[in-house]
Amino acid sequence: MKTALKIYSFALVLMPAMFLLAQVSKWPVIRSLEEKRIFSNPGKDNADTPFIALIRDSGGVPAYKLECHNGNYDDESEINFSGDFQCALFAVKGNTLASGNLLAANTKNELSTDWWNRGRMRSVQLRGECLKYPEYSTVRHFKLRGILLTLRFTETEWSNAKDPQGNPLIGKFTFIANAVPDPTAKSPSAEEVEGAAPPTSCYP
Repeated sequence: MKTALKIYSFALVLMPAMFLLAQVSKWPVIRSLEEKRIFSNPGKDNADTPFIALIRDSGGVPAYKLECHNGNYDDESEINFSGDFQCALFAVKGNTLASGNLLAANTKNELSTDWWNRGRMRSVQLRGECLKYPEYSTVRHFKLRGILLTLRFTETEWSNAKDPQGNPLIGKFTFIANAVPDPTAKSPSAEEVEGAAPPTSCYP
């Protein structure tokens, strides 16, 4: 009888883990990734801020492409990048994109345009009142497809130049992208974040 109870208890513990595994099994399990890049005078003289990293599956095959640019990037073959720095995540199959931008959550606003999602960064989001909303500011987490993707903006330096609203422009920043497997991430695109939404001056 005790043996039967132990087996039953073990099955109860195992079932949630099996359920989570089944939820994410339709997507490849990824290898962890961390990439770091320092950008100085981003956007100066209409220059781009390119960043591309491949997220590979457990067998080493590229499964996703993380691609970032600023509003000076003039190739709209994938999305229309904008802002001071914008990242998009695409599923890939061979040399072909197999999805749209996965950093856009499944909401009316975020699906309405390329720029209305948390993958896009504007300099004003990294200072002042906007720092109170980290998921829209300096540290942004995206949970999807068995992945936890974290985008960080650190070591920010401000230039003497101003934008049309009188806010200082970024003179330098460090960008860090980190991706790790997360079996609790079951959404086909980025999950919506919890908590209070920032004011329109901070997002989008």
